[in-house]
Amino acid sequence: MKNTLYKQKISFPYVSFFVLFFFFISSSSHASDIIKINRGQSEKDIRTNYTYTVLNKALIASIPKYGAFGIEVTGFEVPNHQTLKELVKGEFINVAMALTTDEWEEKSTPIRIPIRRGIFSYRLLAINTAKAEVFNNIHTLEQLKTLTVGVRKSWTTRKVLTKLGFEVADAYSYDSIFAMLDKNRFDYIPRGIHEIYDELEIRKVDLPHLMVEPRLALYIPSPFYMFVSKSTPQIAARLELGLEKMVEDGSLQSLFEQYYGAYIEKADLENRTIIHLGNPLLPSKTPLERKELWHSFSVKAQ
Repeated sequence: MKNTLYKQKISFPYVSFFVLFFFFISSSSHASDIIKINRGQSEKDIRTNYTYTVLNKALIASIPKYGAFGIEVTGFEVPNHQTLKELVKGEFINVAMALTTDEWEEKSTPIRIPIRRGIFSYRLLAINTAKAEVFNNIHTLEQLKTLTVGVRKSWTTRKVLTKLGFEVADAYSYDSIFAMLDKNRFDYIPRGIHEIYDELEIRKVDLPHLMVEPRLALYIPSPFYMFVSKSTPQIAARLELGLEKMVEDGSLQSLFEQYYGAYIEKADLENRTIIHLGNPLLPSKTPLERKELWHSFSVKAQ
């Protein structure tokens, strides 16, 4: 059988990403699956670098069984609050990556392999430099709840914090939430270990009053999955196969360490006070028993 490999280069903010199209010329070749995904939330949003790479490698791993594939990125941003609705329709996007909730798992097909290996469960706090002394005196969940947390209105984290009784201030875009913190509109933003350092570094000239709070971290169990439109079950099957292969051969763990290892070291969770919030919205089918799916973080005993 003759194989032909084609490459198409697609540019994303701060990254050159290659989508690989494989066409196997034979009488029994499969039709191409077209994976449709949303673009990042901002020109400064570089969080997709890792997730697009994992997606591409999972699809490549599924080629022997499912054949050729292509990836299309929306030419416009589908807002967070519309993403699940569009995924259900399956017209503009048929694959999305998000923190899981019962609603997401009911309305789409979840691939229950946490592609970020649980790193989202630990949140550091972006704060205004003027509030550094205030946070020096925060040691407990009860004390933290006396402060106002800033979140984007469409974030799953907002639903969790509201359910837990936090005082929440809403932002309506990814970029505006950092500008609001720089102007002291609220006290802090909880951000993932893998997000916060780049987010503040990229904005340090325009928003000079932001810093990473040095003592605290929040623990909110938060699996981050790929979700697939129920209208494209073959794509769900191939992504599950590809991701399971990546778990089995260690390539998902290697990518995780390549992209996030330095952030984990810099966060130094072992020397932070971890405030456990829990997650009342965590779905019951979360595969917590599969230890190979989760990174083991070094934290101080509570």
